[in-house]
Amino acid sequence: MDARSARHQGRPRRAATDAAIIRAAVELMTEGGVQATTLTAVAKRAGVARATVYLRWPTRSALIGGAARAAVGGQVLRLTGDVEQDIRVGTAFVQRVFAIPTFAAMLPEIVRGVLATPPELSFDSVAPRRRDFARNYAAGAGAAGFDPTIDPHLPFDVILGTAIAYLLANGRSMTDADAARLADMIIAGLRVPKATG
Repeated sequence: MDARSARHQGRPRRAATDAAIIRAAVELMTEGGVQATTLTAVAKRAGVARATVYLRWPTRSALIGGAARAAVGGQVLRLTGDVEQDIRVGTAFVQRVFAIPTFAAMLPEIVRGVLATPPELSFDSVAPRRRDFARNYAAGAGAAGFDPTIDPHLPFDVILGTAIAYLLANGRSMTDADAARLADMIIAGLRVPKATG
């Protein structure tokens, strides 16, 4: 390695530092909400310099989005590009996420932060795969026999909205069976009726 490339590498990130920062952000958000979760407060709680936090998450929204994802165990919605399969995977994913206790504790703060004026959180930082889900629906709906004329965000929003309503109504996440039935209902509702005749 030459001196020039060594100069631009910088200090390597330490996984333990990243984990401490995220843990501090989750704790602060759970205890005091989005407003209490500042870069300075997170740095103090994690025992690192504010610059260390800032280098990893340059905005509070990015940090809180990272904390929200960490609260759900760092799970990522894995999309296949197959519309029906993505709906099934999406409902199962949301069910698993909502079953994690730290997610339920953070949900009120996530909602408040997204709805604040001005917003303290971007919805994209909390649900980063929503756009990809919609893009896949728009690209594949017609060929797969689904209604291509609807807002392509609607299937994801129905999944998420149903999960929130279920949690509020029942005080718990949907079961695996509930999530599978939800997927069946969404798929049936989005299918274009076959022409008879």
